[in-house]
Amino acid sequence: MPKDAPPTCFITPRRAGAAGVLGVFLFAATLGFLTIAEYKFMLSIGWEPLSDPGGAWPSGLSLGEYGWVMNAGFVVSGALLMVFAVGLRRGIRGGFGSLLLFVSGLAVAMMAFETDPILREGPRSFHGWIHDISFVVFAVSLLAGVFLLSREFGADAAWKTHAWYTLATGFVAVVCLVLPGMAYYFFVGVLLVWIGATAMKLKRSDAK
Repeated sequence: MPKDAPPTCFITPRRAGAAGVLGVFLFAATLGFLTIAEYKFMLSIGWEPLSDPGGAWPSGLSLGEYGWVMNAGFVVSGALLMVFAVGLRRGIRGGFGSLLLFVSGLAVAMMAFETDPILREGPRSFHGWIHDISFVVFAVSLLAGVFLLSREFGADAAWKTHAWYTLATGFVAVVCLVLPGMAYYFFVGVLLVWIGATAMKLKRSDAK
């Protein structure tokens, strides 16, 4: 390589797309495995899977017998989401949307600080507070990032169709987050599907 040639970033859009797909797959697989394996335990700490699933799920999975798997899932999936955000920023010549996506990935990794069980004695722990704050940062930054990315996608001819899908995802996710009960599962699901679909599109892109 000539001395005056610009350095090549290891995180190319295609590699970042692959990281995003892998992150979604690992996180979904972790949630599925642990929800089944620790179902009775989750009920014992106050999880109400139908009326209030978000009260203890999925964070409470880190408190059970295989809790280390959930903590590892938070760290690895968060790191892969950050890699995806870096590649997406390069792939679409993006702005604040991908930066917020990076922040949401960092927040996911920080959720490895274990939450506190709903049924407990005494005040919340320090690591419980970090976990709860990280979740708020994750939700706010990801939703804001989705809406900003819908505008950034719309300015790119190759991503215009995906812009409408992204905007719809943002509205559906917000509605599901504020609705009670099982809508929380749809909040998690629509965002995971969107990340996976966006990562697949980035992976197939011609950007280097």
